[in-house]
Amino acid sequence: MKTFDMQLNSSKKITPNIMHLAFTKADGTPLEFIPGQFVTFLIEQEGQIKRRSYSVASIPGTTDETEVAISYVENGIASETMFNLQPGETLSCMGPAGRLVFRETDAPARAILVATGTGVAPYRAMLPEIARRLQADANLEVIVILGMQYRADLPYADDFIAFAKQHARFRFMAFLSRDELVDQQAHEHKGYVQTAFADLDLDPDEDLVFLCGNPNMIDQAYAQLTEEGFSPRAVRREKYISSN
Repeated sequence: MKTFDMQLNSSKKITPNIMHLAFTKADGTPLEFIPGQFVTFLIEQEGQIKRRSYSVASIPGTTDETEVAISYVENGIASETMFNLQPGETLSCMGPAGRLVFRETDAPARAILVATGTGVAPYRAMLPEIARRLQADANLEVIVILGMQYRADLPYADDFIAFAKQHARFRFMAFLSRDELVDQQAHEHKGYVQTAFADLDLDPDEDLVFLCGNPNMIDQAYAQLTEEGFSPRAVRREKYISSN
């Protein structure tokens, strides 16, 4: 992977615990990436370089910036650095990389994109590709399933809700594990993302599932899908391993 400097342009909180950051490459060239891929920031601490990877959240065609979403972890190396980074400051970066992408040969009946927290960021970047595939295949259905504790914690929910209004065969489902769901919205459900599987009538031969987010969720969902008969080729997942 190539190494380059990223300059922060802006940052904003999009939930109480998640920051959205927009970067550009310091040399002014655009970052060429496939929606679903990630970049890895190289963060120095006490003379050592720590690597932290984040999915690109940028929606192609709407911005030239490289956008990422970062959850705050108290005393976390990346959290303290990223949340305190000021516009104009730079960080070394590597990438892009990753296999959590749509391939040209993919032709599922349904694509089910499952995430917790900032794991939904790559699906935001996929929206133009999803629109293209929905237009090309009149039978395709796409479902984004996002899990959080409370509705206030849902990152990028407005983007998916708006997209669902424009595309009849796209559905956004939010599973909230602790929210009381007062004035429950149509996209809101109680429980965890794996709760959705029982009601989706999964088809191991026709469905393609993406998993991104909490490693425990990924492991549990993958085990459940395997029991349902899914082969490894039908479940695409990406686990980020950070140096300690």
